[in-house]
Amino acid sequence: ATAAAEPDGVVIEMRDRADQPISGLAFSGELERPATEAGKRPLMFREIRPGRYEARAGGLTGAWDFTAHATSRTGEHFAADRRLTWP
Repeated sequence: ATAAAEPDGVVIEMRDRADQPISGLAFSGELERPATEAGKRPLMFREIRPGRYEARAGGLTGAWDFTAHATSRTGEHFAADRRLTWP
């Protein structure tokens, strides 16, 4: 999995071991400032193409801690934490 800061939000790319996109995941996430609990922002993701999930979150600047949770159609769970930075 990869997560990236985009000008209008966050993009996650999910691929399996054979480098094929993983579709149909239910994703949720949250952004939080690293030094404070102020400014928590929940994120709702949608699949914009196979294996690529996007959440809109405008007006972001600086460093944010990103937490993502995904569930597959078969009930498998995935969680990840990343630090993302916007200009």
